[in-house]
Amino acid sequence: MQAEWRNAERTILALTDVTGHVVIVEPGHTLWPKASKKPDIAPFAPEPVPDPPPEDLQAAIPPLTRRQVFIALHRLGLFSAEEAIAAAATGVVPAALEPTFAALPEPDQTDARVTFAAFQMAYRIDPMTAMIARAAGLSEDDIDAIWTGFASV
Repeated sequence: MQAEWRNAERTILALTDVTGHVVIVEPGHTLWPKASKKPDIAPFAPEPVPDPPPEDLQAAIPPLTRRQVFIALHRLGLFSAEEAIAAAATGVVPAALEPTFAALPEPDQTDARVTFAAFQMAYRIDPMTAMIARAAGLSEDDIDAIWTGFASV
């Protein structure tokens, strides 16, 4: 019979017989006095917790305001000062992004222009974020850095 601790406190023991049947033994169980004294009990090994997928982490990133987005894109040199101000004030698409918007088929193009003009909060996992990032040649790490670096602007 094999035995292994199931917790770090050594208060739960799993006994596996030759058929593969597992019995969980705790203090007070009739097998506890004998089983818990076995010299060959396998040590407790916590199951590794996998890291969440990147998209889960990105979904948890707080959004940026419209103001933070346009300041970030200007400071990073993706928009001129005039373009950033115009985009913030009127929703006009900056020249650097115009080809990306123009390449979209209708009604996607109109939807994207309205979304760009009207957004108040920018979310890390929003399709508009991905579209702007592609147009600007930004990597996933670049986008994450924008969201963390400009959160306090």
